[in-house]
Amino acid sequence: MSINQLFEISRRSFRALDAAMNTVADNVANANTEGYSRRRVRLQADALTSPGVLMPTRHGSVSGLGVSVAAYERVRDGMLAASANDARTGLGAAQEEERLLAALESLFPTGDGGVGSALDDFWNAWSDLADRPADTGLRTALRTQAGALADTLGRTAAGLDAFGSQTRSDLSAQVEAVNGLLDEIATINGTAEAARIQGSPDLAAEDRRDQLVQELSTYLPVDARQDGAAGYTVAIDGMTLVHGSTRTPLGLDADADPPTLLFGDTPVAIDAPAGEDGRIGAALRTLGGAVPEARAALDALASTLVTEVNALHQTGFGLDGTGGRDFFDPAGTTAGSLALSADVAADPSAIAASGDPAAVGDNAVALAIGGLRTQPLMAGGTKTPDGFVTDLLAGIGGRLDAAAGQAAGQAAVVDHLDAMERGASGVSIDEEMTHLIEYQQAFAASARVLNTAQSMMDTLLAL
Repeated sequence: MSINQLFEISRRSFRALDAAMNTVADNVANANTEGYSRRRVRLQADALTSPGVLMPTRHGSVSGLGVSVAAYERVRDGMLAASANDARTGLGAAQEEERLLAALESLFPTGDGGVGSALDDFWNAWSDLADRPADTGLRTALRTQAGALADTLGRTAAGLDAFGSQTRSDLSAQVEAVNGLLDEIATINGTAEAARIQGSPDLAAEDRRDQLVQELSTYLPVDARQDGAAGYTVAIDGMTLVHGSTRTPLGLDADADPPTLLFGDTPVAIDAPAGEDGRIGAALRTLGGAVPEARAALDALASTLVTEVNALHQTGFGLDGTGGRDFFDPAGTTAGSLALSADVAADPSAIAASGDPAAVGDNAVALAIGGLRTQPLMAGGTKTPDGFVTDLLAGIGGRLDAAAGQAAGQAAVVDHLDAMERGASGVSIDEEMTHLIEYQQAFAASARVLNTAQSMMDTLLAL
């Protein structure tokens, strides 16, 4: 080994150790930075015959030229990251479903102002009228309660329509957000690959891409795979959305009922199992399930009330002795169109409580209509109107409780996996300080080698 070789070894050692200490400093500075993956410098021994080394071996020497930086790496556990992303998809689905169902449940209050309370008041008003069928005040009260029931059903139906429209709007915004994430991931794929080709990897950009994949996984189930040294291939439901710097955006058929998520401009729908479909999947399921089911239930209740109440009311007679009149407008058979008939709306004396035109004090029809509350008129003759409404509210509440429980469970899983992932890729200050001391000592030792070489050179020159 020549003295010049000692100088070269020392120079390379200083450069490699400087890079290693800079990496430690970067790790320490970003110990609390969200999304930062611990950096690592991989060193390699340089031989005299390494590419670009012009110094030939002499006298059979097997000495090398010290050390150099082989690569800058991010410490990352891909399997843990993929598991955490899967858990985030489940968490996103549960949290979005919980949010939507909570908003849906608010349209069905259990106290005053709710459908159940309005229906109960309607039946009670018929019972009161049956006690005093000739009382005009009770007839007016019945008309008021019937109008309140129609208003409540109409208001609830309008609320469901507004809720559905807002959810569709939110869904469109979520799809746009996903496409924005896909654009950024594709862009980073291109820049990261170019940086690695140039020999200076952009590790910060690669960290940013991991964060984008994490955010993307809350919307939809994402399969992100390493594609070469710097690229990710991102697929959803088996369809590739990002490959290198090329991406295919998601489409949304908002006019469909329910809306459909599409692969680009194709008619191919993207679907995933319930609970594993992220925030977008939860919104699609709500628009395709809970909302139309609740609306259909309200319409069924309104239609049954119109049919059954009118059928009995037509057999009775008002205070004027006239019969054959409707109580509800027969044209309004939905929750949004339910209304009193023109006759009853104009004059409460047209309400038919009596079954005998000559006996205004008869209450046969009022009793019969009031008795509808206990008749199994709904759900194919298996439920009373009150029980039908109670089951409707209980069904929404049950779904909400299940979604809340699922969200809590998934949050615990995500926290656990995130902690494991941080253990693998996060920064440990103690570990970095240990590395710093090792590099510091190695740097001091290399300086001693350089000083010795300098001393040898001075001695040689003094001869």
